[in-house]
Amino acid sequence: MIRVTANSIAYNALYNIHQGRSKLDSITEKIASQLNFNRPSDNPIAANLIMTTNDRINMVQQYQSNVSKTTTWLNVTSTALQGISDTVAQAKKLISSIASGTSDITARENAVSQLTALRHQLADYGNTEYLGRYVFSGSQTSSQPFSRNVGSVAYAGDTVVNSIAIDAAATEDMNITGDRVLASASGVNILQTIDDLITAVNANNVSAIQAGAQDLETGANQIVNLQSEVASRLTRLNSMSDLLSANKNTFENIMSNTQIADVTQLAVELSLQETAYQASLAATSRILNLSLLDYL
Repeated sequence: MIRVTANSIAYNALYNIHQGRSKLDSITEKIASQLNFNRPSDNPIAANLIMTTNDRINMVQQYQSNVSKTTTWLNVTSTALQGISDTVAQAKKLISSIASGTSDITARENAVSQLTALRHQLADYGNTEYLGRYVFSGSQTSSQPFSRNVGSVAYAGDTVVNSIAIDAAATEDMNITGDRVLASASGVNILQTIDDLITAVNANNVSAIQAGAQDLETGANQIVNLQSEVASRLTRLNSMSDLLSANKNTFENIMSNTQIADVTQLAVELSLQETAYQASLAATSRILNLSLLDYL
């Protein structure tokens, strides 16, 4: 028969009291912080999940920021392209009124004056800025891409298309380069067309005026195609924004479910644990017939 000594009984009793006190402290700490764990050692598996999920949330937020910046940049681009489209439409209407060659010199002089103003307006739209950066300059965003001067049609930007990550495996082009807009080498150089029309109207060169009118029509379609391209990018960005928001909500729910404590449930556990702790104290005191103060 194994003899249980008084010291052994006292040790076990104090150990049980200590464990009960530790559980009470743990529950109280969770209620105070409203977190299921307050240090990684409390729950290493959950702590790792929280760290991983938090990293994913930070990544999603960076992609959301990229999407927002790109959307704003493309909206500015879209507004500028609409301005260019409207200006080209005005030029087309003006040219159609004098294309027959029967206009008198006063009408032609007025047309030249209006074409010059429209030419300046086109350059101004081509030089649209956002936050101090030219939107049509490619990567040379500090360089003004177009000159307002009649006869100066050179594009001062480059052909670099700036892309930005909008997801782990997806990028989106931010910009439209100015060589595709007003100074196209493969399509219509709209600025050159306006300059040529100014010369043709001054000389009342009907064939050149009519050729210029046809180039303006092609140039208008060129701008419409670019507008469609920008609209498609914006649609994709909008869809990606919705997807990123959904992913962020999912990750935040994982964080909340893992880390945020159920205070109501903890209050119930606290009440039960306090009852068990008090019962343990009372039972130990009766068994040892000693005051608790002798062991604390």
